[in-house]
Amino acid sequence: MNDRTNDQQLTIKRGNSGNSRAFSQLIIISAPLFFPVLLGPHLDNFMENAYQKSGNLFSHQHTWFIETQGKITGMLLGYAGDVKRNEGLPTGLLFFKHFIKYGFFQKIIFLLKSQNFFPKVKRDDFYISNFAVFPEYQNRGTGTCLLKFAESEALNNGYTSMVLDVEAENQRAIKLYQKNGYAMESTSPSLQLGKSHFQFIRMKKQLLR
Repeated sequence: MNDRTNDQQLTIKRGNSGNSRAFSQLIIISAPLFFPVLLGPHLDNFMENAYQKSGNLFSHQHTWFIETQGKITGMLLGYAGDVKRNEGLPTGLLFFKHFIKYGFFQKIIFLLKSQNFFPKVKRDDFYISNFAVFPEYQNRGTGTCLLKFAESEALNNGYTSMVLDVEAENQRAIKLYQKNGYAMESTSPSLQLGKSHFQFIRMKKQLLR
């Protein structure tokens, strides 16, 4: 897979294990309510460790970064529907070990409930798990450039649509997706963790050659 650069000095590269800190920072931006509540004060540690490992849904294997003049400014984490199914169990085990280590036993039940919370992803869908741009680089076309790149890669590899789930309260992200042709398909039921309630919107875009 080749890196790509445009006239604005935006470069898109595959993730590697050395980008773990930037990945952790950006994935929190991608789900600003959900991950902090789920993983608590050790969120950074979990995400950096998972990113460095292979064979899980937060791995560097599934990540692209966009750089502006050589500085990481955004990230997209995505994979095919069959990858989501195949690596779901190893990812769940990483969560389980994290919860046991820090005594978050009540969150194990939440994790089990959430397994059937999101709609399924079809084999010929490409799933955008997490997508974010650092605030100081938003509204500059950086996110759109990264989305278009991922769509092109998905289409070239035979996928017919892009799907994602976004926090219902993350209106900035929802508007960006809508601007780029993503349509709302469904809204999840409310999922409760402690005093926090979460809802997600499933969005989809058909890919056309």
